[in-house]
Amino acid sequence: MAEPFTISLQAVSKHIKVLERAGLISQGVDAQRRPCRLETGPADELVSWITEQKQRWEGRLDALEAHLEQVQVKESNE
Repeated sequence: MAEPFTISLQAVSKHIKVLERAGLISQGVDAQRRPCRLETGPADELVSWITEQKQRWEGRLDALEAHLEQVQVKESNE
């Protein structure tokens, strides 16, 4: 798992522990191997939250744009 990275095996191990504590991966034991499995649940929750925030901000920005257009029209008519 560490082979494609230019960091030490110890650094990779630390990164894996951080990901495991965050619930993003789970690690098993198979003799000398420690197979990792990607846990999608936390990522799915994050995607859901980001989608909600995006929709909320798109609505707010659309309302702001409409308001600014009204202000511009009002100022140009004066």
